[in-house]
Amino acid sequence: MSRQKTIDQTQLFYETEQLILEAGYTGFHFKALAERLGVARSTIYNYYPRKEELITAYMLHLIEEAVRKMDDAIKSEEPLKTLLRIWVKYANMHQMLQIMPYIDQKATPKVEENTQKMYVLFRKMKKKISDVLYKGQQEGQIRTDIQMPTLVGLMMATVQIPVHTELEEWVNEVHDLLLNGFTN
Repeated sequence: MSRQKTIDQTQLFYETEQLILEAGYTGFHFKALAERLGVARSTIYNYYPRKEELITAYMLHLIEEAVRKMDDAIKSEEPLKTLLRIWVKYANMHQMLQIMPYIDQKATPKVEENTQKMYVLFRKMKKKISDVLYKGQQEGQIRTDIQMPTLVGLMMATVQIPVHTELEEWVNEVHDLLLNGFTN
């Protein structure tokens, strides 16, 4: 049976994420990825000559998707809950970003370009989170005595809270904790 000659980008990015989450950056190799995709290694090299290019392209795609969806949060009836729903959907983004220090960010011009774009998008993401939180402050739902960087950091840290229930129940619990704290 011959191997596929083309790769579906969605499947490639999915398997890239899965392999990184399972094996980490140092355990990520095109050979293992090719086996998962059922293609020859050379097929992957046709798309991405270096693993840094593939990983940064995937991470850029992930952040672009999240930022795009965050536009919906500010327009929704419950912006904070909408943001939490988006945030939990992209929970693996946090783990993926933790490998950035291990990536040679100057490996190729494309890696450097992807990295710069990611940092720009990351700042946009923080701004969008700030906008949602500011809207909550204006509506009297979120405290104004806490500095915005602290609130944004707390919001971004919610991605590390394990989802141990149905998604909507998790969103409601985290939303309640964010608005009401730990006290009765």
